[in-house]
Amino acid sequence: MNSEKKRAIGMLLLLIWLGGAGWLHKFYVSLTEIRYNEHNMRVEVSFRIFPDDLDRALEERYGVETHLASSLEHPQADSLVGEYLGAHFSLISDGREVGFSYLGKEPESDAIWCYMESEPLESAPSALRIRNNMLMEQFEDQVNIIQVYAGHWNRGMLFTKQLPEGSLTIGD
Repeated sequence: MNSEKKRAIGMLLLLIWLGGAGWLHKFYVSLTEIRYNEHNMRVEVSFRIFPDDLDRALEERYGVETHLASSLEHPQADSLVGEYLGAHFSLISDGREVGFSYLGKEPESDAIWCYMESEPLESAPSALRIRNNMLMEQFEDQVNIIQVYAGHWNRGMLFTKQLPEGSLTIGD
């Protein structure tokens, strides 16, 4: 097991432990899964975010109370979520910026999953540069866990306000 994977597992265990100590300090975390679909040659991105955290970010950025995943959800919530994700997440594959379309969102117990998909790539990616600074304007201690999958290969990364982006080579 390489040191990067050990670090990611260690941080994940720390996050789980801190999450259990919620009475001490609220912890801010999101999960982003990036998958290369070799059948349609698209990059599929899924974000697992706590709706109250995203509500706060959307209200601060757009001045709209969205009430995500509730019966009071604002009619423009989906378009605002898509715009926000596009402003705070980017991917460069083999030196080319990848464009994404927002597909939608769905609730899952205490979180929501948001989905984006790229246009077909010319070839399978070999090197990625990822930026994910979601919620970092709102929460100093926001941590965004990134998990990248390509075939049987996967790699985890952790992004913070101090380090909101990183690079990796698929297959390493």
